Amino acid sequence: MRRNRAIEFSALRIFATVADSETLTHAAQRLGITQSAVSQTIKHLEELTEVVLLVRRSRPIKLTPSGEVLQEYAQRALSETNRILNDVKLASSGSLSNLNVGMIDSFSDSLGLQFISEIKPLVSKVTLQTGLHVSLSEALGNRDIDILYTSDRMHQHPHLTNRALIRDPFVAILPQAEVPEAGNARPDVAALSRVLPFIHYLPSTRIGAQTALVARRLGIELNTQYELDSTQTLMRFVQAGYGWALISAMCLVRYPRLLEGVAVVNLDDGANARVISQVTRKNELGDMPETFATVARDLFRTEISPKLARIADWLPEQAYAIDKMPSI
Repeated sequence: MRRNRAIEFSALRIFATVADSETLTHAAQRLGITQSAVSQTIKHLEELTEVVLLVRRSRPIKLTPSGEVLQEYAQRALSETNRILNDVKLASSGSLSNLNVGMIDSFSDSLGLQFISEIKPLVSKVTLQTGLHVSLSEALGNRDIDILYTSDRMHQHPHLTNRALIRDPFVAILPQAEVPEAGNARPDVAALSRVLPFIHYLPSTRIGAQTALVARRLGIELNTQYELDSTQTLMRFVQAGYGWALISAMCLVRYPRLLEGVAVVNLDDGANARVISQVTRKNELGDMPETFATVARDLFRTEISPKLARIADWLPEQAYAIDKMPSI
């Protein structure tokens, strides 16, 4: 008779706890079982997998390469089981127990607080991560977050669903003193770029790569003298007269005081824009992702559009809520 080689879920839970503990005694205390039960489970897993999972006589606990592989799979299995339980609960109650949200800084700083406030009645607990799109994308792939608001379309991941939310055009900002006195004529950014230093986002950042692409499309040769990773710092540099920059409309909304003495220049009538979208794993969270997307679009219309109009009356014509991804 063929031996049953299935690994029980309870054994994976015990192993994952052991892998995250300093000693077997510590793991047993966390699990609320005896150390003997923990040791027997580890022994059973080693017999089942036919490999050694722990380095013996090591303090703190150290995993073998095989143990590290099992730890990764155990964490994924536990995460997926929690997701299943949440989805089952969602189907019956219409609410989520936990939601892990990731947001790029421009979305978080502009709409994050209002967004969380709107969805809170649907979720018992919200965990919010903000920062660079690369680390957030990895967190989504590792199931550390459930839903991501980003400017990265992530087309290379067929198991994900993208919902377009906001068209966010790029504009130029420069010290008002550098704008030629020519009535209402639009400043020639290409000409100004030949005499003014360019203040660039770090090329390694998503927005840094995007602004470099915009410059190439417009045929602008950049005289880069500063590279920064912070929108606030970049706007301070422009306000202080160090040069000019390319920036998205959503970024402008975050720091209105840093636009004092700064000119916001229309670039090619907004032809170059990024899309801020909501990314989720397919077939998860029920109808919640569509609800959340609607909330985000509505908040943009009510909270952000009026602020854009105060910055420049032409901006709302270029920056607006969308529900379909534009063609590339």
